Amino acid sequence: MNANEKTRILIPLDGSDTGEAVLPALYPLIRAHRVESTLFHVAETPEEAARAQGYLEMRRKSLESQGVATRILIGSGRPVEEILTQAETGGYDLIAMATHGRTGLDRVLMGSVAEEVVRRSRMPVLLCRNGAPMGNWGRIVVALDGTPGSEEILTDAARLALNLRATVTLVKVGLSLLTADGYRGVTLSHAAEETGPYLQDIAIQLISQGIPTQTEEREGMAAVEIPRLARQIEAGLICMMTEGRPETLPGMDRSIAAAVIRSAPCPVYVRRMAGVPGIKKTAR
Repeated sequence: MNANEKTRILIPLDGSDTGEAVLPALYPLIRAHRVESTLFHVAETPEEAARAQGYLEMRRKSLESQGVATRILIGSGRPVEEILTQAETGGYDLIAMATHGRTGLDRVLMGSVAEEVVRRSRMPVLLCRNGAPMGNWGRIVVALDGTPGSEEILTDAARLALNLRATVTLVKVGLSLLTADGYRGVTLSHAAEETGPYLQDIAIQLISQGIPTQTEEREGMAAVEIPRLARQIEAGLICMMTEGRPETLPGMDRSIAAAVIRSAPCPVYVRRMAGVPGIKKTAR
């Protein structure tokens, strides 16, 4: 995203107060870029489509008062499929949407359009959890795990940081291993891993681009420590990659990104790793 180029954003709205939480989350991006937005609603019936027109028109006026050229689009069908189709055919740069932040069995039964979009989208998605405070993006947390796949987020994060004049905090979370000792019970052991040079090397690259950069090494569960760090430094944005893995059992999530999104104290900018195929469409 270049400050002199137009950024096209697809904003799916479901008509709820929760869904609208994404609108104020976009203001830092709106102030830093020339933004063009599309408010998109997927209606199940013609009657719902008629109601959605008036609802979207009010939100369009709100965005245009911020200087954002905005249009309205109403589709029909399965929300996830319609959002992905529109995103891929409409020439957008970003999908921005709110997530209800459900967890456990309730989330599995009710479904999460936002999380499925993240798993399948070919473009970055900005997710805003309902109830999360909105601030500026002056501090950005960039989550890495030491793999080339996780580093794919660095290009996006660097562009955002430069345009927003933000400070970046690189974080890598090492997992403590639980080991059983027959005499002493269960203890924690730490893998002999030096992550300092890894983060420092990336920090030097960002600093050479004019981006103030700090590093943070943590131990524990990444899904817990990444939001905790963002909360402690009052970050306005978290940037990270995902492999787009689905859940296998209710409440047993293999996706760190999905878990971070549910508890993040700020919006999360997430992109699916290159080479990871999107989840196939489900039979209708």
